[in-house]
Amino acid sequence: MQVWIALYGSARVVIGKPQLDIVFDSPTITLGEVLERVIAQYPRARPYLLDQAGMLPHYIRVLINEVRPEPDATPATLLYDQDHVSFLVAVAGGER
Repeated sequence: MQVWIALYGSARVVIGKPQLDIVFDSPTITLGEVLERVIAQYPRARPYLLDQAGMLPHYIRVLINEVRPEPDATPATLLYDQDHVSFLVAVAGGER
């Protein structure tokens, strides 16, 4: 199975690429397995993709196939062949 990862913000800068293609031998995987694979290839990206507890930081939003899952994605979220996963940095602020 193949999953495409789109990176934004600091993770994109640290990894040096806007997109990654990751191939697995199983029919389904978890978001955590994808993160483990990315971090194994790019160890400096760990603090941008996972917090101390191994969870997604509060400022990271995950889109799967251009949709934000409800509830929010966690490392246990299942992914399937040909899924597109985007790691976005949540931005706050602006005028009311």
